[in-house]
Amino acid sequence: MDRCRVCGAEEFIPYVCRYCGGTHCVLHRLPENHECPNIQQARAPRPYVRTERKGAMLTTRPLGVPRLAKFSSISRRELYSLLVAWVVLGISFSVRYIFRSGVSQLDLVLIFLLTLVLVGSGFLGHELAHKFAAERYGCWAEFKLWTYGAMMALLFAIVSQGSLVFAAPGAVYIASRAGYFGERLDRKSNGIVSVMGPLVNIAAALVFSVALFGTRLLGFPDLVIPTHDPGGFRFLWSGVVLNLWLGAFNMLPIVILDGQKVFSWDKKIWALVAIPLWLAALLALSGFLG
Repeated sequence: MDRCRVCGAEEFIPYVCRYCGGTHCVLHRLPENHECPNIQQARAPRPYVRTERKGAMLTTRPLGVPRLAKFSSISRRELYSLLVAWVVLGISFSVRYIFRSGVSQLDLVLIFLLTLVLVGSGFLGHELAHKFAAERYGCWAEFKLWTYGAMMALLFAIVSQGSLVFAAPGAVYIASRAGYFGERLDRKSNGIVSVMGPLVNIAAALVFSVALFGTRLLGFPDLVIPTHDPGGFRFLWSGVVLNLWLGAFNMLPIVILDGQKVFSWDKKIWALVAIPLWLAALLALSGFLG
């Protein structure tokens, strides 16, 4: 567990200053609050002006403010967090097949690898969409691993033999210059950043749906493991269900979920995304679309 360099407070998910590299708590995360030695880099540049002479008068014309550097990069620490979360979710969603009869070791390896593809399109795609969208608004955004959440995901999956998965090994933390979780962004910006995750899930579900429809149209079955078990792991269909369920859950208008921020921004856009997504997820979970 890391400690804040200023006050020594223990932090499960600390903030690492992008200007000096120091580890800090929520209260001391801003460069101004921890006396960052590179604070000049953090301060917004002043607009450039050009002086022109018109006759006997001097006039100034703004040339605009130079754009700040884009943050869209993944540090080693963030890459480590993403990889750990990816593997943990891959194990959690595939562990149910360990307890099923007739599943060979080769089948388990294939199921695990294909599950990583599903988790990558669903969970990681969702979180990275938040990250890159927030960075477009000049925010600091980084995926943070929640160690206890990762351990709980594995524990729930093993104890329930894969029937219950607690999929919360981490999340993208967003910090504007005035707030830590993006709460000081205006409602529109916050809503756009929040809706990008579910939209990525919808896009991924459509890709898997088109692939599934194409295989059926060509007379090929979905990839099922084990091949002799009709109720086995269905790759393309699982991609549809996982992404629809993840997007629908996050569009619930509940505090800390994406749906609450989108609902606060624009109720029409929230309804346009959430209601069809809920209906599709319910039909998929019921097996009606399968």
